[in-house]
Amino acid sequence: MKINKIKNIFPGIEGARFNMGVWYKSKGDSLFFIGREVLKAGEVGEPDTGILKLFEMDKDGNLIHERLIWKPLYDGINLEDPRALRLPNENLIIGLTCVLRNKSGHPVPFPAIVKIDYLDSWKQNLPPFLVIDTFGPGKNITPIDMNTFLFRPDSFAYNHKILVFSLASQVAEKLGDIEFPKDLPWAAWRVGTTMPPIWLSANEALFIIHGITKQIIDGKEKYIYSIGRARLVRQGKKFRVTVAPEPILTPDNFLDKEGKSLVTELHPELRRVVYSCGGVVNKNMNNSLLLYVNVGDRATFEVELSLNEMKAGLFNR
Repeated sequence: MKINKIKNIFPGIEGARFNMGVWYKSKGDSLFFIGREVLKAGEVGEPDTGILKLFEMDKDGNLIHERLIWKPLYDGINLEDPRALRLPNENLIIGLTCVLRNKSGHPVPFPAIVKIDYLDSWKQNLPPFLVIDTFGPGKNITPIDMNTFLFRPDSFAYNHKILVFSLASQVAEKLGDIEFPKDLPWAAWRVGTTMPPIWLSANEALFIIHGITKQIIDGKEKYIYSIGRARLVRQGKKFRVTVAPEPILTPDNFLDKEGKSLVTELHPELRRVVYSCGGVVNKNMNNSLLLYVNVGDRATFEVELSLNEMKAGLFNR
């Protein structure tokens, strides 16, 4: 997969800014981002507690504005990994992971949803969020439309499945599971979602996913993340995927000329991370996807990819 451009969108900052949900401003070419800012890594077994910020960048990549929109008031709660979906009425739905504490004090992730009305007037704090506990713990909640969401339950049985549910009423209703192949070397341990699917027609979408495998490096087992692509097909309330065999991005795409990582991993003893919560079709170049990639749980890189290449081998047209 040819990469047209890689650019660090927050160069020279202290701490870490990563896992950015993203959408275009309704009028104009500027982009909004909502993402995590973490100043230091969490202890072993603990989440990397941080804040959520809202950013606006112009079409040239200049930071116009940034604002704190959420911070934890108590040690027992954290919000992570926003995935933003613009609706036809210009409102916004954001899927989040809400990390709570159980009776023993251990952190447990649950999916959460925020609905934002009057997109252009939203300039202050994050509105109240709804925690979905119907299906138990889990993460990677990704909105498909106003009422339909993808979510990976925190269970070994869902290492290669994603649960689909509807929130058309006050009660979450399971619609089914999406099955993923288990024989992909870059996703041998687990598969999950990234940004909301890009619908190319009423029932077919380009679906950007992430995969994790395990690898022994310097005598220590580490989790190795990659980003891949798939065709998502909707048939009524059911969904199925066809996954391309090769990843589009791996940690090795973010090395300098000497083979060293462009950023220092937040948890170098545990994993090598490339991950994404957001991307947009480039307004100024309709055949390209701008994918905002978390590298090392440390920095966010804008990666420009060809939509035609992303569709190749998955779609008939």
